[in-house]
Amino acid sequence: MRDDRTSRAARRNATRLAPFTAALGAAFLIALATAPSVADDPPTSAQAIERARALEEDGFVEEAETYLRELVDTERSLARDAEVLLELARLTGDPDEAAALASRAIERTRDARIIVAAHTLRGDVLYASGIYMAAAGEYGAAARHGSTPGARKAALWQAASLLAAGDATTAIEEYRVVAEEGATPDELTPLAKLGMGRALLAAGRPAEAAAEFDHVAETYPDDDVRIRALAGAAESHQAAGAPVVALRALEMLASEFPHTLEGVLARERASTLSAELAAPPAETEEP
Repeated sequence: MRDDRTSRAARRNATRLAPFTAALGAAFLIALATAPSVADDPPTSAQAIERARALEEDGFVEEAETYLRELVDTERSLARDAEVLLELARLTGDPDEAAALASRAIERTRDARIIVAAHTLRGDVLYASGIYMAAAGEYGAAARHGSTPGARKAALWQAASLLAAGDATTAIEEYRVVAEEGATPDELTPLAKLGMGRALLAAGRPAEAAAEFDHVAETYPDDDVRIRALAGAAESHQAAGAPVVALRALEMLASEFPHTLEGVLARERASTLSAELAAPPAETEEP
């Protein structure tokens, strides 16, 4: 009997202490990930980044940032390491600090891969702040390293930034470069063509925009791409004075993607446009 009471008490204690032991376990894992080596040697840049990413993947983003920040503040070699600086720039929640760290990374390396990533990060910060022309400059600096992974995507964002800044004419040409680059189309090709359609529409060239959107809708089977292409085609044909063709694009969008927001909006717009087309023309008064 006494053993049963002891067993029940042990189980109650275990249940009561479970949250505490779980927290203690998490703290131990963080301490283990951030602890120096037995010899107290500073980690290499690769080791530091690996530990920070392990923390991030486990949901300890702030701890990952703190770990790298303390290394940068205390270890001279890591404070000058471009890859570590760029990783800290990615983790920090302060946009200004992220931009500054990315600049330091650029100054301390000739590695095109890091330079592209750092300029892209600076572009992201500026774009998110609505400073579109400056963002285009950062993306353009990244895009100049054309053979480096990420450079072509930066060129796509450069075009998007130019369009957001109101320079549709230059954006058209930048989108065209991305769309036509490479021997075969890839995942960026339809995105560049969609962007070019948007830029053409913004530049007051709706017929050319409609042709671009029609081509994308007919050529690329990806659902997200087709949704955007059909929506763009409907808007462009309407702007070009071809409401019947615009209605056809809206009906296809509503029929093929009925449960998406775009499909629902297309169905409503198609109903309105159909009624407008069916209405008799307004009589004009004799002068």
